[in-house]
Amino acid sequence: MINKITQTLKKYWKYLLGLVAVLFSIFTLNKIRKKKSIEKIDKKINENEKAVEKLEGKVEEVQRQKTIVKKEVVTKKKQIKKTKQQLKTKPTTKKRTTAAAKKNIISKTKKK
Repeated sequence: MINKITQTLKKYWKYLLGLVAVLFSIFTLNKIRKKKSIEKIDKKINENEKAVEKLEGKVEEVQRQKTIVKKEVVTKKKQIKKTKQQLKTKPTTKKRTTAAAKKNIISKTKKK
């Protein structure tokens, strides 16, 4: 029995060695391929994180501008309300007598 096994090993040792080498190379290539794909995925994740950080900065800037604009809108509304109230009130004028008005008109129309 042992003699039979040794004879088959002597006869087919090259094939067995080749099979072991092929299996070894398949496993190593698979590991390398997985490692490269993991590196690509990590790189994409890092790029996405950078993009997210940029966008977060832009969002913060937009929110800051939004609060500024809201404050400006509130002040403009107050100004509009104030001017509307001023338009509703009649301006006060000095009451003049007809004699004072006549005197004023004559003084402006006199030639110098």
